[in-house]
Amino acid sequence: MQTIKLSALILTVSPELYDLLRQEELESEVIVSDLRSLNQEDVSEIIEQAITHHHRAPYH
Repeated sequence: MQTIKLSALILTVSPELYDLLRQEELESEVIVSDLRSLNQEDVSEIIEQAITHHHRAPYH
């Protein structure tokens, strides 16, 4: 297991998605068991979770 910033994960696996995320999402730390075993579906799920975690409802 290792902790890695989402920005590093994106740049390693799917650099084309980098510009789609906000800075706070890119700075998120994620825990991965084996970076080499991640596939596109895994990365998409991690990105989705980061976006959901950092989503701010307009009327809080």
